[in-house]
Amino acid sequence: MKKAIGLLLAVSVLVGACGPKSYYKTKEGKRKQKYYNEIQFGGKSAATMKKKF
Repeated sequence: MKKAIGLLLAVSVLVGACGPKSYYKTKEGKRKQKYYNEIQFGGKSAATMKKKF
């Protein structure tokens, strides 16, 4: 019984690690989030900033 639970736990960890990433954790998502945060909280306007994506 303990071996079955351990095997099930190991398989679930492997499947979770190999799954797709959330968009905000990807390189493009981080870049867009930084751009929009600078516009919203940095006091810069969209006209003065360059879009890098």
